[in-house]
Amino acid sequence: MKTIIWLAHKYGAVKLRSRSVRLTWEPGEGCALIDTTTYQTDTMQKRGFIVLQDGSDDTFILTELGRVKATAMWFEPPRLQECRRKSGLFWISDEQMQWLKPWLPTRFHHLRNDDRKLLSGIVHALRENLSFRQVSGEKYGAELALHGRWAQWCISGTMDAVLGHLFERDGENIRLVVTTEMLLRHRKGSGAIARGELPTFSPLPDLEAA
Repeated sequence: MKTIIWLAHKYGAVKLRSRSVRLTWEPGEGCALIDTTTYQTDTMQKRGFIVLQDGSDDTFILTELGRVKATAMWFEPPRLQECRRKSGLFWISDEQMQWLKPWLPTRFHHLRNDDRKLLSGIVHALRENLSFRQVSGEKYGAELALHGRWAQWCISGTMDAVLGHLFERDGENIRLVVTTEMLLRHRKGSGAIARGELPTFSPLPDLEAA
């Protein structure tokens, strides 16, 4: 709640973009765009810290009590940087698709959505610790398609092979796009590791480097 109050004070308003079990946010135009639970916003409304902006059903501003609470905060809440989205959207490049080609399925019994589109959405969710619902849309595809591709490829072993061979350039070095740390903090990723569906990935830090 302190983080939301801080954001509302700094940006003038906070816009609830979608429901989530985890607070994440990024700067928007005239507001901070946040994903959070209805419990948090409902509780803050009941306590009189925030109210809906006139004419809006998803943008909140601080009440007088909320502004008093905000000005009493001498230090930035520690979670502010922890839950901020940093890398923006992710899209697999042509070069990366060539790297992955040997490990992508080539035979299937039905037409499916574009591999690059869905895999880009899955990787974006893993890197930013977002749900598939939060990243679903025109760019990455429907939530159900993302869930389906993740489950199918985890069971078949394709996801382990793909993530284990998906690299990005960092100057003269090459590193994994998705690390063990990212997978372990993500609900889907940690579940797949626990079930043994991502054997390439281990909590050992020396396996995270390419």
